[in-house]
Amino acid sequence: MKRLLIPFFLLPIVIQSTAQSQSEQRPNIVVILCDDLGYGDLASYGHPYIRTPNLDNMAKEGIRFTNFYSAAPVCSPSRVGLLTGRSPNRAGVYDWIPPANEPKPDGREQVHMRREETTIPQLLKKAGYATAMAGKWHCNSMFNSSLQPQPGDAGFDHWLSTQNNAFPTHENPNNFVRNGEAVGMMEGYSCQIVADEGITWLKNHSEKNPKQPFFMYLPSQAPHRPCVPPPFVQGKSDAGNRGDMVFEFDWTVGRIMDTLEKLGLVKNTLLIVTSDNGMATAANRDVLSWHVMVTVLP
Repeated sequence: MKRLLIPFFLLPIVIQSTAQSQSEQRPNIVVILCDDLGYGDLASYGHPYIRTPNLDNMAKEGIRFTNFYSAAPVCSPSRVGLLTGRSPNRAGVYDWIPPANEPKPDGREQVHMRREETTIPQLLKKAGYATAMAGKWHCNSMFNSSLQPQPGDAGFDHWLSTQNNAFPTHENPNNFVRNGEAVGMMEGYSCQIVADEGITWLKNHSEKNPKQPFFMYLPSQAPHRPCVPPPFVQGKSDAGNRGDMVFEFDWTVGRIMDTLEKLGLVKNTLLIVTSDNGMATAANRDVLSWHVMVTVLP
């Protein structure tokens, strides 16, 4: 089994791929982003109670990073840094972004990723990739408005998103928008809603355009507060609701991996799992942490 050490831009990271010869098809790319996951939140990084078997298995197959950087210590700029590869300040975002209807003394409700920024999905589209996103956007304040760039403007052919967190909670959220159209209340939990959208898109793309490479970005709202885990994971972590949501996120990563395998896409897909900025809230400093992992599988 070939091992590969790849520096990356955020934390934590798990990469699953395979060595590619120059003659082989361009790799598919899947980026799964969790919200406020900390270094010590995975069993493979020492958490005594939270079970994360899918990510732990990937950690066993690869190399863990211990020296790395996030683009920013809070949500919005770290995401802008991920999508653009630039300092978030240069891209127009210097702090987390409140909705436009919540004015702040410093005018942060006007902040957004600038329209002229070049993003990863834009570049990949030019290279012939199909692009899709499902999950948390949080790169603007005027969500689903022509006054500021939206996920479609950033290069995503298909998108299902919220401006920030699922509202009113992770359970039965009512603020998702799909390709510019408000969806209304969606039954279920945000982490699974995001995964379901991604899995559906993968299946449709694989059926209709099996030879076209793709880039899929899944920024989950889990395990950001308020922590509302679905019943099937409650009590799985022995670390409260937040720990159960970390377990749920790990289970979701397993769902995506299973889908890629069933569709015959594993051998030519780069799978990256990372967190936006690590643990961010003072209320959760007991689990403040950061980590990075990389895996290359045959």
